[in-house]
Amino acid sequence: MPSLLDTLVADNVAQLWVVYHDYSGLSHAKTVPPERFPDALRGGIGFAKANMDFNILDHQVPRPVFLAETGDFFAVPDPDTYAPLPYHPGTARVYSFLCLRDGTRWDGCPRTALAQVVERYRDVGLAVRAAFEPECYLFRSDGGRYVPADQSRMFTVDGLEQHAALLEHLMQVLRAMGLTVEQIGAEYGPGQYEINVRHAEPLRAADDLLTLKDALRALASQRGLLASFMPKPYADLPGCGLHVHLGLSDAGGRNALEGTDRGAAGLSALGRSFVGGLLAHAPALCGIGSPTVNSYKRLLPGSWSPAHVCYGAGNRAALVRIPDAGTRHVEFRAGDNTSNPYLFLAALLAAGLDGIQRGIDPGPAVTDDVGHLSEAEAAERRLALLPRSAGDALDALEVDELIMAALGPVIGPAFLRVKRSEAEAYAVEVGEWERRAYLETV
Repeated sequence: MPSLLDTLVADNVAQLWVVYHDYSGLSHAKTVPPERFPDALRGGIGFAKANMDFNILDHQVPRPVFLAETGDFFAVPDPDTYAPLPYHPGTARVYSFLCLRDGTRWDGCPRTALAQVVERYRDVGLAVRAAFEPECYLFRSDGGRYVPADQSRMFTVDGLEQHAALLEHLMQVLRAMGLTVEQIGAEYGPGQYEINVRHAEPLRAADDLLTLKDALRALASQRGLLASFMPKPYADLPGCGLHVHLGLSDAGGRNALEGTDRGAAGLSALGRSFVGGLLAHAPALCGIGSPTVNSYKRLLPGSWSPAHVCYGAGNRAALVRIPDAGTRHVEFRAGDNTSNPYLFLAALLAAGLDGIQRGIDPGPAVTDDVGHLSEAEAAERRLALLPRSAGDALDALEVDELIMAALGPVIGPAFLRVKRSEAEAYAVEVGEWERRAYLETV
């Protein structure tokens, strides 16, 4: 097989973007000219470890650990992630594993954290497939304020007509980059879309999600639009989630989640334990999958977003849904696009494996819209609420020893520093709502 260097030459690549993703899931890169390709592919591209102590605001956290003297990590290209960028002719990109100078993997590498959890499944004879289902908005600028780029209604043909050229271009670009789009639909909000990408092994699934997000943002920008995956961009608009679909197969290739008991949501005993693990670690999973203050303006009872720790067959009010369509698999519905998908998947899979190994019973499946239960009704049924704030979710993550161990000694504490710094910055911010409420009345 040709080497990555051979492929770069054959494709006439003039620039190679060597990309890594920080703990917020943001893409970072340096571009490399052809004469530097051999060195970059062999030893990677250096970045300061201090980059990992910067938050979504591009501010260094108040109590940084990675300081000026802590040195570098090296983004070493993974040849399996090579793809041309059709919207930038002559340019290609490659994702990376983060390594130390001697070539060993750095404990701060998100892709390595995920790969290690997947390897634990292989050790017990299980293979994992995953798929992400992101929701997003297309906005246009109107007098300095972003407004929905169209007023189409949920799943209407009009919603596809409004941006047919963009959506067609997106699918062409992703196909050229090796991704398969399953479907795109106009979601509940005006200008809101849901995009489904074909399932893959976990590392590839996370790679594909990040490729999709970067490609859509680039193509939308070329048309004067903003593609945003923000969980709750405006109070009067539906939120944007990131549903994660997970499947397991045994050593013989059989669906390990499939059972015959409809009362158990059609799950096997192993599948029930897998779901039990997700429920047992749900608060911490919110800390990694919904880690920002904005996340908890979406995760509200009765909003079609989950707010209680439960599972159900075909039930979109449940945290863990067993979909009616396709082969038997599970869907975790509390995540959003402020997560790092490598870390989110690593945490989900670690929780599920814990459930399998300990035989955790998830209890009975819910069959009603639990989002509209009163607090008293939920308490009577012992349906715990998910964390109600980013602070609560991050606290739950910190004390969950299993999930923190899956993230590792570098990533876990660094992730908490970064996300807590964002919550702390939000807590002292004075917003327009406060001025409307208090400026003239107090």
